[in-house]
Amino acid sequence: MKPTLGILGNDFILSTSIVDKIILNTKANIDQEHIKMNIVINNKLLNKSNLEIKDIITKLEQSNINYLLLTFNDKNIINYIKSFTNIPIIETLDYKEIINLLGGEVK
Repeated sequence: MKPTLGILGNDFILSTSIVDKIILNTKANIDQEHIKMNIVINNKLLNKSNLEIKDIITKLEQSNINYLLLTFNDKNIINYIKSFTNIPIIETLDYKEIINLLGGEVK
């Protein structure tokens, strides 16, 4: 079974563009062969308290994600998330690397 990717984003366009790139560039004959993703996009994310951010991550963890992709660049929030989660955080926005990491095949 392929791992599930959790995506947490602040910017709708950046978050959905990486999702589009992953979907459009993953070799899949049927929908079930695509990479599974759980996506949370919140344009007020960077204004949330640490407890609110922790709650969002906890909900993603409960959805059984195997990797977390953060599509924003706030080092304080990223470091805070790293301090309490054991979910590996993907440190790249290169869709080809992400597809390969998650066991997919690039078209």
